[in-house]
Amino acid sequence: MSLSLEFCEDSDMPRVFAIISDAFGEHHPHISVLFPNHTTTTGRAQGAERLLQMKQNDPHARFLKVTDTATGEIVGQAIWLIYNDHEEELELSGDYWQNEEDRHYAAELHRGYLAPRRNVIRRAKGPVVCLDILTVDPKRQFGGAGSKLVRWGVEQADQMGAKMVVEASIFGRHLYEQNGFRVLEHCKVEVSAQWANKPKVRFFFMHRPAKLGLA
Repeated sequence: MSLSLEFCEDSDMPRVFAIISDAFGEHHPHISVLFPNHTTTTGRAQGAERLLQMKQNDPHARFLKVTDTATGEIVGQAIWLIYNDHEEELELSGDYWQNEEDRHYAAELHRGYLAPRRNVIRRAKGPVVCLDILTVDPKRQFGGAGSKLVRWGVEQADQMGAKMVVEASIFGRHLYEQNGFRVLEHCKVEVSAQWANKPKVRFFFMHRPAKLGLA
């Protein structure tokens, strides 16, 4: 299988979000809360629209895709965020949730999920490259697409002399370790007592130190 790595076009967002939805399914509470009903037609359309808004409006975001050159099908995607200075914390917005309670829970969960990353960005004395999300079509996993997407970010970071961070699942941890990331912390997202019965969200917070003098 021959694979090509390119920047995404706006028109790719429905396929990109479909890969995200298929890869996570209903097994990742953070994704399910952030993108409600993402496995449905309506949920996927909303997810694709939200990605498009991010692509068009977030100056830090780099949307990448891996395509099977034989079929033209996108088989993997990644969103890299490149920060050169301290950034303001942005809250979730929009009317994608069924009610205010669900929206407040999503905002609190997302804030807690990103807390380790944001602490690194605030304290950094240089640029930080964050892997926001990387997924490969479940039917096309272990074929090299994920490695291509990770290596792009690693090369960018090394050119900049930037440290790197990623919130990794158990499934992605090995790929990141192969590319020089190490676990800093096994995190559990803490939320208010009113959400105590919600599914627990855990992840490995991983980093890769800056490689200086490689630019």
